[in-house]
Amino acid sequence: MPAPLSLVRKTLEGLRLGWYRTRLGALGAGCRIAPGVSLQYPGRIRLGDGVGIGRNATLRANTDANPGIALGKGVAINDAVVINANRGCVTLGERSWLGPFCLVYGNGGVTIGSNVLIAGHTCINTVSHAAERCDIPINDQPILTGPVVIEDDVWIGLNAVILQGVTLGHGSIVGAGAVVTHSIPPWSIALGVPARVVGRRQGAPEAPASAPRGAR
Repeated sequence: MPAPLSLVRKTLEGLRLGWYRTRLGALGAGCRIAPGVSLQYPGRIRLGDGVGIGRNATLRANTDANPGIALGKGVAINDAVVINANRGCVTLGERSWLGPFCLVYGNGGVTIGSNVLIAGHTCINTVSHAAERCDIPINDQPILTGPVVIEDDVWIGLNAVILQGVTLGHGSIVGAGAVVTHSIPPWSIALGVPARVVGRRQGAPEAPASAPRGAR
């Protein structure tokens, strides 16, 4: 009598995780890695307990940093997400979530805190090209990089773009389709192209008073 389909799937998942365990930098307990996932340069990828990676996602740790990609406990990476370390590093804190088709370029370094929600088709980009000269192709001009920091408890809407050098403060919200070119403060709400702060979350903690002149 053929084995039940559920048993076959469970067996295949166990074999797949066993294969990854021998190659990844770290693989926590209870991880779920769907079929079609591509984990490139796996020795520089670390997955915490309970990480889930959806179908056809790609994690490429093409960097000298170790780990090049680190996902904390309970992180969810949905279908077709692409994370490229690209000589930098990408870290996600506990229970953060990347929606389908998100794209993360880690050249300048990407640090994402805990409990961050990033909706599908969002792009986080830490690299651009110099374009001052017109006598040579842009492709031959220097690459410019800058880090992106997304602090804890941030919510980013569908199709947003977060550009290099930006910090999204704790508890902030970025609206769908926004293009964030400058840092936004904690608990703020930013909308538009380019994104502008339009408000502050109701009930947010008061901002700390400015330090006295000369204070360290």
